[in-house]
Amino acid sequence: MIKSDTSTTGLLGPHTLVFDVINDEVVNQRPGAYALGYTDNRGRFLVTYVGSAMADLKSKLKQHIGTARQFKFRHYATDQAAFEKECELFHRFLPVGNFLHPERPKMSNWSCPHCQLQARRA
Repeated sequence: MIKSDTSTTGLLGPHTLVFDVINDEVVNQRPGAYALGYTDNRGRFLVTYVGSAMADLKSKLKQHIGTARQFKFRHYATDQAAFEKECELFHRFLPVGNFLHPERPKMSNWSCPHCQLQARRA
């Protein structure tokens, strides 16, 4: 796992990955990207998983409750921007929880901006 902070991830947080915090911090019905992980005893956020949500980041994060201690996130204006951020985080941190390259949404022809791979379809 690699050290992460806002300057390296470009995400907000870390926040505790619990229902009430997600409700307070994350806007309804917005696309976004996120990183799950934990803060070590030296104050470094260690990324264990990255992802994105095309339509509703809040709901997606709630699905991860119990899988990690903390999360970082950022909303994006478009689904494609959220997907591209997920790809960036995947390539930068190679998190242990992500076994495969991020999937592109159905009906899109997006490719990864980092490896130019036409990512797998969801």
